[in-house]
Amino acid sequence: MITVQGCRVLCGTGTAYYPWKDSSNTITTWVLPIVGLLVQAPFESNKAWQTIFLLARWVGSPIATLSYILWNVKVTGKCALMVDMATKYDEYPAEPSEFSMMRDSMYILAIMNQYTVNPSLPPVEAERLLRLALFSNLLRLPDSGNDKMSLVNRRIDLANNLRENRKKGVVPIFVSFLWFVFSLGLSIDLAFTDIGTNETAHNLAIGFLMCWLPILVLASSVDRNLVSADAIRPKLNHLITEVRSALLNPEILTKYMNETDTTPEDFSWMHCLNNEDLFPEDFFIGFGGQGRTHWHYGAAHPLLAGIESKFMAEYGRDWLRHGYAARLAIVVGSRNINGLRMFDPRMVWQISASLFVIGGSVGGAFILSWFTPTVGLGCRTGGYLVYFVIAVALLAIELVVWWLTHETTHTPDDLIARLGNRLERRMSSYKGLRKRSRMRQRLQQIPPWIQSFTLRDVIENAIIRPLEAANTVWLTYTVFAQTLGAYQTCECMGSTWAGQGGYIDFETYQYYADNGIYLSWGVATGLTLFVMSLGLLYVVFEYCTQSHLSTEDYGRAMKGLKQTRAFKKHTLFVRKIPDTIINLGKLVWHKITRGKSRRGRRSLVWTATCKKNPPVIDARKEAGLHMQGTEEQWRNVFLIGARRPTTRKEGAVEYQESQYKGPRRTLSESNRGPPKTQQKTSDARNAHGIRGGDIFAN
Repeated sequence: MITVQGCRVLCGTGTAYYPWKDSSNTITTWVLPIVGLLVQAPFESNKAWQTIFLLARWVGSPIATLSYILWNVKVTGKCALMVDMATKYDEYPAEPSEFSMMRDSMYILAIMNQYTVNPSLPPVEAERLLRLALFSNLLRLPDSGNDKMSLVNRRIDLANNLRENRKKGVVPIFVSFLWFVFSLGLSIDLAFTDIGTNETAHNLAIGFLMCWLPILVLASSVDRNLVSADAIRPKLNHLITEVRSALLNPEILTKYMNETDTTPEDFSWMHCLNNEDLFPEDFFIGFGGQGRTHWHYGAAHPLLAGIESKFMAEYGRDWLRHGYAARLAIVVGSRNINGLRMFDPRMVWQISASLFVIGGSVGGAFILSWFTPTVGLGCRTGGYLVYFVIAVALLAIELVVWWLTHETTHTPDDLIARLGNRLERRMSSYKGLRKRSRMRQRLQQIPPWIQSFTLRDVIENAIIRPLEAANTVWLTYTVFAQTLGAYQTCECMGSTWAGQGGYIDFETYQYYADNGIYLSWGVATGLTLFVMSLGLLYVVFEYCTQSHLSTEDYGRAMKGLKQTRAFKKHTLFVRKIPDTIINLGKLVWHKITRGKSRRGRRSLVWTATCKKNPPVIDARKEAGLHMQGTEEQWRNVFLIGARRPTTRKEGAVEYQESQYKGPRRTLSESNRGPPKTQQKTSDARNAHGIRGGDIFAN
């Protein structure tokens, strides 16, 4: 054993770089597989600066990025689950049908979730407009004549176009992942069979450090972007613009109200639709999928959460049994005061999963290098720690900024207005009117391009992006320093970053093998492999169970759905464990809060069987639902004060099992719509306390 100072005297202060033979071995083993995975990430063509910023975000802030990706994957999975649960286990409705229409609507919503909503939109009104555009079957679009199915046909065409333009090529990504796994296995074998050199162990640490990368890349393939995101965005905006124009057309709106038995009061929320400042032409302003945009939440979850907790979660499988009534509940949803700005605390699961994946990968590398002689915190372990701390700090900054700004409109004058108001309030306590006037004049002299910055823009450009770039550079330096042997110095070999180091250990490696180094290395290896395996199993599971939603050929999609249902049925016992834990937790919390919290789950849970006695949805008692159709039809569908029928009644969609081959067809006038004979229900609506203007119905 020798001190660091003694090392400097005997060995000098230089760096003992690895021979090229050893460095090239590390390059082929680790650097090239890492690069091969990175190039498979969903970059966009002909956007150099965006690619650079995106690369810095993915590599520099992996925890936040993976959180957004897993959230998008979860939302898309929720859309696929709702489609799966729409019919009975062995029912596969022919095309066109209520089922195929719902499948198209859910897929369009999943694609919309990847785009950023214009921040100037009023959130509640924007949510109502989006529900109507995606799930209404009766609204006539402008220039469509008397075609009642014009909106449905437009959604069918749009869904077909989206599926045709979806990026393929998932197989090459899995091949790159297999290369990474092969390199990892080779390094583990070398480290445990050839314990005679530190270089082998530190090369394995590089692999452990980057084990989160294949999970991020594969997850982004599930949250797959389109071939040209910029070309698809105008099509999505055009659909919403047409629906908005239809609602602003008095003639079309009058026909719609007559067919849905609604009144002008039900559409009082539309007063802002003709305001170009609040509702500009672009509903979506940019592509934000795969975690490429900070604070991207998406437009899908607020809609899904409302219809899930209000209707689907309690009804369970075959919730689309009464297609007309179910679609009514979906269009209306639940009254959400936050609209599209709703934030669900359940996103903490995705954040925790990201911390688990990145922390497990970095933790495995940290443990391995810590217990590799000289034991302690040195250049390698310190480098891993710095990288992880910066990544956690970036996540914390995004969460804090979101918490401070999520209820604001984020208009361009927010930052200047807040700054001016706070400064003037502060100065008014101890300075006179002249000082305050000077401050106002100085604020007004700020250039317009600076005034256009929001608080989020300032934090993003001044703090987050520089930190992401710095963390990316730091990780790159760490990998190449270990590859080339730049850490072969007295200071780094002496583990001088903490009090335990400060010496060079000359004990034989057999000594450490006899004193438990295999145990510490085994813990590091087990931790990293467990994290990577669990993450990859989840990604593959989501990809396989969601594919039926995006498959272009309807027959193949139904075949995939059949396989998905069979797989979930045979693995149901695995999901029973977490479901039981969650239900017990809900029950305990319900008792602790003395009935103030919800007792059951508000999420739709997959089952193979229908509920024997599904709950009755009484539209006249549910806040936000209007009655439609005759009283007899409502009794048949919702059984208000009557026994449940054993057969399907009028107004429900009859499903038929068949095989699906050939091209997709467009819905025709002969498709079943709502009952033609309708009864005015204003008295019933008033009797049940449903106020005009609170909601709208389809």
